[in-house]
Amino acid sequence: MPLMTTSRGPAHWLETSAVPGAPAVVLIHGLGGDAGFWAAELPALAAHYHVLAVDLRGSGRTPGGPAPFSTEDLALDVLAILDQAGIDRAHVVGFSMGGTVAQAMAVAAPERLRSLVLAATFASTSTQARLFLQAVGAVYGSGGSPAQVYALVLPWLFSDGFLSSPAAAPYLEFQEDPNDQQTCADWLRLLQAMLAFDGRADLPRIATPTLVISGDEDRLAPLDGAHTLVAGLPHATLSVVPGGHLMNVESPHRFVDVLTTFFAGVDAAVELRPANPA
Repeated sequence: MPLMTTSRGPAHWLETSAVPGAPAVVLIHGLGGDAGFWAAELPALAAHYHVLAVDLRGSGRTPGGPAPFSTEDLALDVLAILDQAGIDRAHVVGFSMGGTVAQAMAVAAPERLRSLVLAATFASTSTQARLFLQAVGAVYGSGGSPAQVYALVLPWLFSDGFLSSPAAAPYLEFQEDPNDQQTCADWLRLLQAMLAFDGRADLPRIATPTLVISGDEDRLAPLDGAHTLVAGLPHATLSVVPGGHLMNVESPHRFVDVLTTFFAGVDAAVELRPANPA
């Protein structure tokens, strides 16, 4: 399957195109991640979809900048990527911080979303997660290294059972990514944008078919936050997947199956919808 690395202007993304005319899927990573976060999902999704995995502003190979920005600014960035890629509508998948960006996209340009998937995310950061992330940000901003930050965050990323299993071995040590150009200042600006986001009042405005996915042992984006999303969104369903915050790593096949089943249902409904009369 061909994989293109695309950079036009400041934006960078990975793109796969399976068959001509396939529905588009846009994947938006979380804090500290980049397009490479979706390495396991890309091949599975690319078999049936035109997939874009973006690097958000200040992440991966997309540069940041000296000024603060908001989650709404990040949403406009992703919409601009869709324009550059020639995509009118897409299934939009946001993971953790990326889920707040996806919500902002659904509010700003609902006509651009075929569906919305909110994975391991929230309408606003929980108090426990906020206090933890502010403490991590203080360590990083005071000279802490990326490796130290990763060591602090690691226990919150996975379930206890996974961390004690042999499958966790590749994730226990920080791995330097030569393609990641993110600076400490970039990370802190992304953190502030995420912590400032509160989309609870906007949830009733999002009429897009929505799937909320939560790990059953997620501590960073607890299941309570998923229930808040489902209760506030007019057309949302909840799927609970075994695992912690990175339940896509702990239960990869289940995660992809939930995604593709949801997409198929939305696409079938679109195809059955009668055309507008002339």
